[in-house]
Amino acid sequence: MPGELGCFSAKPAAAGQEKCMMRIQLSHEEGYVLASGHGVIDESACEVFGEHLHPLVGQPGTRLLFDLSDSDRITSAGLAELVRLVANANTNGSHVVLAACTPFVSHVFFRTGLDRFFELVPTISQGVTRLLG
Repeated sequence: MPGELGCFSAKPAAAGQEKCMMRIQLSHEEGYVLASGHGVIDESACEVFGEHLHPLVGQPGTRLLFDLSDSDRITSAGLAELVRLVANANTNGSHVVLAACTPFVSHVFFRTGLDRFFELVPTISQGVTRLLG
């Protein structure tokens, strides 16, 4: 049944720095899980991904749509965490689609060649179609 799972962050952000810490909001949708990323995808993603996303994609058949529209930057540590997440999904028979990347994040994926490794779509609705189609 569709419904909210929760919002998670690595640790409390200092006042006025809410966008600096990676946060994800998870919700179960019909046939997939929607993860909405908020803030910079950096080393803080390790804890959040490890606690909340890796267990999901470790279950065979999980379909995860990761909305990156509110993550305006990514670091090398954040790239490593996304690679680890997708590799974990691929080896466990799960499926991850990254959707609605900001221009900077899209550019980083292109410049690093990771646009060929990640499954990227421009919109959430296209991500849903890709996962369920």
